[in-house]
Amino acid sequence: MCRKGENIRKRKDGRWEARYIKYRDPEGKIHYGSLYGKTYGEVKDKRNKKIAEVPGYGHLVRNPGILNYQATFETAAEHWKQEIRYTIKDSTFSNYEAILKNQLLPELGSTQIRKISNSQITQLIHKKKELALSAGTIHVILSVLRSILNFAAKGGVYTSEPIRYPHLAGTSQEVQIMKLANYNQLEKFLIDNISDFHFGLLLCMHTGIRVGELSGLRWEDVDFAQHKIRIQRTVIRIKNLDQTANPDTEKIPKTILYIGPPKTEHSNREIPLPDKLLFYAKRFRKDGSAYILSGTARCMEPRVIQRRYAALLKTCGIPPIKIHALRHQFSCRWVEHGFDTKSLSEILGHTSVRTTLDLYVHIQAETKRQYMNQMMEQAI
Repeated sequence: MCRKGENIRKRKDGRWEARYIKYRDPEGKIHYGSLYGKTYGEVKDKRNKKIAEVPGYGHLVRNPGILNYQATFETAAEHWKQEIRYTIKDSTFSNYEAILKNQLLPELGSTQIRKISNSQITQLIHKKKELALSAGTIHVILSVLRSILNFAAKGGVYTSEPIRYPHLAGTSQEVQIMKLANYNQLEKFLIDNISDFHFGLLLCMHTGIRVGELSGLRWEDVDFAQHKIRIQRTVIRIKNLDQTANPDTEKIPKTILYIGPPKTEHSNREIPLPDKLLFYAKRFRKDGSAYILSGTARCMEPRVIQRRYAALLKTCGIPPIKIHALRHQFSCRWVEHGFDTKSLSEILGHTSVRTTLDLYVHIQAETKRQYMNQMMEQAI
């Protein structure tokens, strides 16, 4: 029964649950969040603390908080986070928080918005390059910075001059992929010792799916009639933003396993399933709600997959290489076979073909040599 007017109730599992208004959308619709505790008093305190963190609690807030003329970057960042908190995925918000904590606040946190200049931004970029951060990572850092400064400008607080965000050329560092002999050796080992987990790795090798997508793949996502798989969720470990208690231990962990929609709209896709993989899929098929890798209702999280994959490479005597390299390897093999890049881009779930060509197509030296020899033979 709920405590009258408080939205606090005792659940059937013995825990207390307190609901609170996360936000009201532009149409005025209320969106709720839940907090849990062992006692009524504990969960009420959590709810009161959560409410105190939200300016204008329960009201339609388009621009929470007012920035004054001397507002610092850290202050603007806090108000910006409050505005976007429930408009983006938890995983995205968690990434933004990490970028702020590790990359932006140590450099700009105490600086007043009105004193931020292009020279400071240039120095920030140079520092990140000296730390060997990739152009892609620096681009995301600048994107978060731009969003916060734009938020401040909408509130009437401007930087000392219009900020120029330079275009960062990608690094020429070659992406590491397996040698063909090692790739074939790994595939043979997986087939000779086939299991739920090894079948999952074969999916990575022959469909190019991401490790988080593999972690979230259930048997209900396999369409045996149409010979395809549907990628409609991903798994990632993120910061426990809402201080949600673990239902088994009733403790509040620092991080939680986030299971939600894929990385982008284009990542939500269907991938044709090769006949060879369909054969193994029929062999290991389980109840639709079971996850493919674990065979149970509980998924195998990405870091566990990565550790098991690393141990597997060691068993095979193959040099260490990240599991994400299988996605790059799939792209290389696709192009080397002369298949079109548009189809590859759709299978990988990329927004554009350019992303596929710039980031995932790496022709191996031996293949280039074969191409050159073929051209020379045709010319002579």
